[in-house]
Amino acid sequence: MAVARMLKATVLVHRAAASDAVERLQAAGALDVEATPYELDRALAPEDEARLHWLDEQIADARFVVDVLGKRREDDRPFAAFVSEKIHVDAERFEALEPDETFRSLYQECLTLTDRMASGERERERLRHLVAELEPWRDLHLQVERLRDTTQVRLMTGTVPAAQGAAIRQRLREVSPLISVEELGPVGSRAAWVVLIHRSVVEEARAALAATAFREVSFPAGVRGYPAEEIEIARDAIARIEEEHALFEERLRELAEKHYRDVATLLEALVSEREAVLARELMGATERTVVITGWVPAKRRHDLEASLAAAGDLVDWELRDPLPDEEPPVELENPPLLKPFELLTDLYGRPKYREIDPTPLLAPFFLLFFSICIGDVGYGLMLIAGFWFIKHRIDVAPGVKRFCDLMMLGGAGAIAAGVAFGSYFALDYEAVRAVVPVPRLLDPLGELTTFLLVTVVIGMAQVFFGVLVAAYQAARERDWSSAVGDQLSTILLAALIGVAAAVPGAAGWALALGLGFTMLLKGHALEAALARDAEVASWDRALGIGWVALFVVWLAVLAFGGPAVVGWVLLAGTVVGLAVSKSVRRAVVGLLGGAYAVYGMTSFMGDILSYTRLAALGLSGTLVGMVFNILAKLVWSGAEGLFSKGPVGIVFGAVVAALAAAVFVGGHTFNVVINLLGAFVHPARLQFVEFFGKFYGNGGTPFSPLSYKTKAVVLHPAGVQQEGGARS
Repeated sequence: MAVARMLKATVLVHRAAASDAVERLQAAGALDVEATPYELDRALAPEDEARLHWLDEQIADARFVVDVLGKRREDDRPFAAFVSEKIHVDAERFEALEPDETFRSLYQECLTLTDRMASGERERERLRHLVAELEPWRDLHLQVERLRDTTQVRLMTGTVPAAQGAAIRQRLREVSPLISVEELGPVGSRAAWVVLIHRSVVEEARAALAATAFREVSFPAGVRGYPAEEIEIARDAIARIEEEHALFEERLRELAEKHYRDVATLLEALVSEREAVLARELMGATERTVVITGWVPAKRRHDLEASLAAAGDLVDWELRDPLPDEEPPVELENPPLLKPFELLTDLYGRPKYREIDPTPLLAPFFLLFFSICIGDVGYGLMLIAGFWFIKHRIDVAPGVKRFCDLMMLGGAGAIAAGVAFGSYFALDYEAVRAVVPVPRLLDPLGELTTFLLVTVVIGMAQVFFGVLVAAYQAARERDWSSAVGDQLSTILLAALIGVAAAVPGAAGWALALGLGFTMLLKGHALEAALARDAEVASWDRALGIGWVALFVVWLAVLAFGGPAVVGWVLLAGTVVGLAVSKSVRRAVVGLLGGAYAVYGMTSFMGDILSYTRLAALGLSGTLVGMVFNILAKLVWSGAEGLFSKGPVGIVFGAVVAALAAAVFVGGHTFNVVINLLGAFVHPARLQFVEFFGKFYGNGGTPFSPLSYKTKAVVLHPAGVQQEGGARS
């Protein structure tokens, strides 16, 4: 249960065997390649750069085909809308994939079809706009090409608001009787007009129209016939384009059904090859040798060595433990029961190589919190059944399967919490006990105060456990000052506050000693007084130590009673010491810093109270479940009366009973789904903020070996087709 041990690998390969060695390393998937630390040329040769350029072109083409066909592919798998498809392929076939004539032909056909569909779509939009522009002029019995000025007449076409037509005509008549209007009838809120103006009054007519809502219209270029005919011609063209579009879509669906999986596999093979070529940028090279450096988990050294040995005698390698100044990538090692909880660690960030893995520490707390939030036997069974089905009956990615394992563990915890709370689909506990005599430990609704106190106690346990982990981590690094002064002092103060609250008459001495010693420890006052400095004489350090001792004596007097003169002596000693002793000044500053640190510990109260959200989430799920039970019972009560009213009543009663069952099942399913989000997010937040904030800083780089980085493709040994895949 720790961070996996890593080994530094240095591989020397003759240039003649470099390509083969890199391919074998990628197939093994055991080496996280890093930039070579030696001042060497890049191993990326000119032919590799040409290959990289070619791969970029092929990847772009393949991705285009995958995008085009993927949109037309019908997937009838369960939950296909939520679960990406997996394509199972033999590893040898995957490694040998290359773009062939079939792919080039498919690419050209997809390109041609999509280009024609795009141009057809543009033409269809143009024709639709044309129809919209001509529609107001449908009743014009004159060819558009003949709508032109004459020697004596200026012709204007446009639209006006239909409601203002009479007023605009009257205004034009007032301007001149030499203006005539042909109104073609309203289309929507506007009417189309043809205005004939004698050339002698054109300016006056224009000015009059400009003062109204008249909007001049110009017919599109190429429109020459009657508007009604042009509209029908455009609509016929739109119909032909849509028919052609449908044929193209059908052809693309046929291609998707036949070729999508092959092209998606080819795309990921090309991307994997590109990864292998790019990895050579990290490798160094001499005239005849390629140097590869990287990290391999100790448990996989044999995989790495086997892959290199298969490359022949032109390869040599060395494995060693990391040096103190090296920071290897991180892989987590946990037993199967804890593996699902690594998802939470990865959400926050992996630890650094020499830090502890927080997964085993958070696992019991997260499981407990999740169980409290769900807290129902029936809901736990639903979670187990639902996520078991997803894991074993749907071809999902390994990460999804691990999440399913996490949810099934949470379901088992929810069953245990449900038994403790006496919650079975939020049914009335007395009714359940009448059927099955099951005891319960706590009634969350009836004993709400106790329930809240339980969550607060759990919060205190995790928060102070986080402080203990921080102390352990500091002690492991031989930082005893931080372990005792910064961390264990917090436990000391909390323990003495507990004593003050629980033991009658102990408040005075417990608080005095707790606050005083915690300020000394957190401020590192004694260390400040003992600090060796060339400018500080031995007598000066002795004064500093004496002042700290005097402060401890004063704490004892304050706690257990004694002569008040000790306090005055401490005050006088402090004044004198500040004036004459550098060590005393350091100790006093340290004590004040410790006092500020104690003040900062008030945030622990907020952290601990955050855990009461667990009770709120648990109660909300129970209350919503009770509401659905009431609704189902109301519907069922209507069925009971129908069963006694003959055959017809029995039929209707069965329908109402089925409706009541649907309300019960659907309501509780809805409640589980809704509560699941909160039951995951809020316990995870408590781990990340309240718990990790005490000791964990993440910052590690995940182990990412050179391998086949596939998404949809699942690779198997030759001839094997099974669910999942280690290299997917």
